[in-house]
Amino acid sequence: MLHANPTLSQLHNQIDQWQQAIKRGDMHGIRSNYADDIRAFDAVKQLQFLKADYFTHWQQCLEFCQSHVAFELRDIQIRHSGDLALLSAMLYCAGTNDKGEVQGCWMRLTQGWQQQQGQWRIFHDHFSVPFDMVSGAALFNLQPDGA
Repeated sequence: MLHANPTLSQLHNQIDQWQQAIKRGDMHGIRSNYADDIRAFDAVKQLQFLKADYFTHWQQCLEFCQSHVAFELRDIQIRHSGDLALLSAMLYCAGTNDKGEVQGCWMRLTQGWQQQQGQWRIFHDHFSVPFDMVSGAALFNLQPDGA
């Protein structure tokens, strides 16, 4: 994706590198895209993750989904000002579990990115899945328009 703004072009490249590292299951590549002071709200396990705990969580996720069938962003929107950027997107994530079954769903993703020492780094991750207020059940079967 070409952009007239070289800063935004660099950000889009960094987003692609992050996405590709996840598809490869490359923990070092995943971690290299995050700021040291990451704060994350993931869709599973606990309310928030800070610093090294988040990378332990990432490793557990990679082990649960032994091979990623999909990790695709769509409907990406980026707001950018100076050294800060906010990304929001729909994310489809699917992988095979230890029984060989494919499990996946659409999620919402919001990320805060900041330029640090000439590189874009994620300082905030937020993955979420909507839930039904009456039953409390997560709505894993929802799909974005046109999916």
